Amino acid sequence: MVTKKKLLENELMKEIISIRVDTLWKMLSQKKDGFLPEPYEEGATGRFDNKGAIFIPGGLIYQDVDELPISYDRHGTISPETFRKKVREAMQYDNATLLFPDGIATGINLDSGFFSKAARRIYTLKKAAFRRKKIRSHKHLKVTSDDIIRSHCPTYVPQPYGARTRISTCASIGLTDPPLFFAYCETQLNLSRDQAESFARRLDKVQDPVKTDTGTILYPPYLIVCHDTRYKENSLTGLTRLLGIGKFGEFATFSFEQVNQSLVRELKRKHKTFTSEDIFAAYDDIRILGILRIYSPTKVGKRSQKYSIHIVAPTKDVGLKLDQLEQDARKRYHFGVD
Repeated sequence: MVTKKKLLENELMKEIISIRVDTLWKMLSQKKDGFLPEPYEEGATGRFDNKGAIFIPGGLIYQDVDELPISYDRHGTISPETFRKKVREAMQYDNATLLFPDGIATGINLDSGFFSKAARRIYTLKKAAFRRKKIRSHKHLKVTSDDIIRSHCPTYVPQPYGARTRISTCASIGLTDPPLFFAYCETQLNLSRDQAESFARRLDKVQDPVKTDTGTILYPPYLIVCHDTRYKENSLTGLTRLLGIGKFGEFATFSFEQVNQSLVRELKRKHKTFTSEDIFAAYDDIRILGILRIYSPTKVGKRSQKYSIHIVAPTKDVGLKLDQLEQDARKRYHFGVD
């Protein structure tokens, strides 16, 4: 199973968490005033993640919804600081952000139907491949997109699934099963030999993290989704999901959660403890932890009951300057500032 360090030690996740800390203070302000969005309502966002986001390794996407090739401004060599600035800017746009080693494409509208069909076709064929000779009922072989999504969401994310949840999950199968995804794209898009070879090289590259010349990881070979819904009562900002991190059904979530009896019992069951150094924010009697859960692989349509839980330390794990983030957020949202 993938480790906490592998998921978090990159500039993309660090910037996302930094942005979510800003949102956290807005949610604390709204909680104080009685305006905190309900768990299944949209709007658990702040100034910088107002539209949510989907970050996808660009080589995974062959074309946009209008069947046009992806174009973007190439920035060449880039520093971690400049990259994080571009990530923050990209979150002001709707639709998907595609990340390339030499540039970023923002506001890309993807064809949800294409990725849904690809995921359904791939896992229907994989399911059929393990059946015995007698087919009996073909209905048992059919895989729906809801089956695939269910296997990549926590139990507290209900149906019907939203567009962001659907397209991100179905697109992530290109990272989970690259050869089958390539074969589907090659036939479905009727790629020429040269086009197929070029796309194959791109798919090979997206399976590796992108680094600077000094070895700093800019972004990992995963698909990262920033939801604008809390989904749980003790979560204070939108859920963040990390997809394509391993085998089918293997995914991770990051959330800011209020320390309560339920969370304490869960941490105790998993033999985890926390200290004051792990607190992302505190207000009155409210303490907030950053919680990373990594779910084990499962079968199509099943929800994994096995997962590991990790407490994310704001300074040690993601290098945040919490005092400055809190000060800026309180001013921005007029929370306890004269």
